[in-house]
Amino acid sequence: MTQTSAHMGRRVHWLELFFDLVIVAYIGQIAHTMHGDPSWMDAVAFVGFLAAAWWAWVNATLTMNLFGARITASIWISVTIAMLSIGVMAAAIPDALGDRAGAFAIGNAVIRVIWAVPWLMNRRTIGSPWWRSILYCGVPAALWLVSIAVAPPWQYALWAAAVAVEVVLLIFLNGEQAWLREALDVDHLAERVGLLVVIVFGESILTTIAELDAHWMPMSGLSAILGFAAVSMLAWFYFTYATSSVESGLKRLQLRGSVGGLRDTVMYLPFLLVAGITLFASTLGTAVADAGHHLPPGAAISLSAGISLFFIASTAESLRYSSPWRTIAAWGPAGILLPWTLVPLSAHANAEAVVAASAGVIALVLAAIAINARRVRERG
Repeated sequence: MTQTSAHMGRRVHWLELFFDLVIVAYIGQIAHTMHGDPSWMDAVAFVGFLAAAWWAWVNATLTMNLFGARITASIWISVTIAMLSIGVMAAAIPDALGDRAGAFAIGNAVIRVIWAVPWLMNRRTIGSPWWRSILYCGVPAALWLVSIAVAPPWQYALWAAAVAVEVVLLIFLNGEQAWLREALDVDHLAERVGLLVVIVFGESILTTIAELDAHWMPMSGLSAILGFAAVSMLAWFYFTYATSSVESGLKRLQLRGSVGGLRDTVMYLPFLLVAGITLFASTLGTAVADAGHHLPPGAAISLSAGISLFFIASTAESLRYSSPWRTIAAWGPAGILLPWTLVPLSAHANAEAVVAASAGVIALVLAAIAINARRVRERG
């Protein structure tokens, strides 16, 4: 790959969208691990599986943002290899803690090596020492490969360490900060995050439709309709209010020279958002399948956690953009806390009633956001 300067305001390339489709196929696989009555260990595995792919997506997004303004043959080949790696990981998910652990580890290792190449080739322009790219990409890749020969549970400890290296090193940018302030294309970053969220929402709809197809009954249909309404309202919130906030917020952070703020709002907090949507989607599938019966306890917790995580991420992003707390207080705490009332409700109501209640909670928060937004406009 060769260095190409970032053009401010450039659009996301079709190749990046192609890559996102594979990421979402992976997310669909891990969503299936939370169907039914997931345990706390299932939840831990879910977070770990999502984190492995999330940091692969972060690396791809940042690399393409900085070095992918012009799509060359080498970039296309590199992204294709990365997509194949994610595909192998996705296929391994159903038994990634068993016989397919080796394939899962190899996929993770390959994708880390792929994204190390452009950083090493452009290290002088970046002002980054050669060893930083080796540490950030090479060490995690080595840990993934070594884990193949290690028996559980130490194998999983190596996986966690590999992801932790990437997460922690992004906290310490040091010499790269000055270059990143000028080189990052915030319009591209905002569009990348938004388009990924669109596709993740689409996966939640696909999950609901697939379960309705497998359980073609009136009550299942009711659960599916109510679930669709709930997803539509979350999407309404995100694309009506959050996306404009993301675009303006990222630009403010760049003007202030806050590389840490850009990192948090593009790399860390969207992880919670995607995790929340995915958990919510997995529970909607369970609710369609279990219509006419009580939701299992694990599913009820996943439902509440999914909505709550969505609003935790949205609230934290708004605060990171330095939005006044008074503009968030009208909806943030409600969006975080109200979903947890669904857990005790699930012990007394059928699945479709709980989904209806979840739609009601989201509608209340959305109404609070709309009223607050109108007041802000009137004051302005």
